Amino acid sequence: MLKKEWGLVLAVMILVLGCNMSVFAQEGIQVEQLECQVTELDMLNNMSARTTTFIDNTITIGYDAEGMYVSIVTCMNNVASVVGVKDIKIQVKNGNDWVTVAESTGGEVYNTSSCVVSLNYGGVVEGYTYRVTCVHYGNVDEYRELYHESAGFKCQY
Repeated sequence: MLKKEWGLVLAVMILVLGCNMSVFAQEGIQVEQLECQVTELDMLNNMSARTTTFIDNTITIGYDAEGMYVSIVTCMNNVASVVGVKDIKIQVKNGNDWVTVAESTGGEVYNTSSCVVSLNYGGVVEGYTYRVTCVHYGNVDEYRELYHESAGFKCQY
């Protein structure tokens, strides 16, 4: 059963096409605004806890010659009134600092336990190290947020 859900996540990740619009950040660095696709992921866990609990939150990153593909999964312990991801940032390593090169407001779904948010960043450069940061959120019995950042990954395709 779990293979089926991950197969869906990978299929969504491969099919995602992002619409890009560029803006300039205050530091003069060009930050790309990305649109994302949000998909409900039907993974009802039927846990007895009635409180809002995050049970599976993952960031999956893949590269090819056309760009970086990002898939972010948020799973709650029970059916939530809202489940989503916000404040998504794609960052590149610059010395000891991480510089934001693309961002998205994210997306959400309603009355379900899980969702997948997928996007594509076409400006990735082979050989550079990238990471993704975001905030998972949901509301089963109260609204909660969880900050998440991936490890840095060197782009090689």
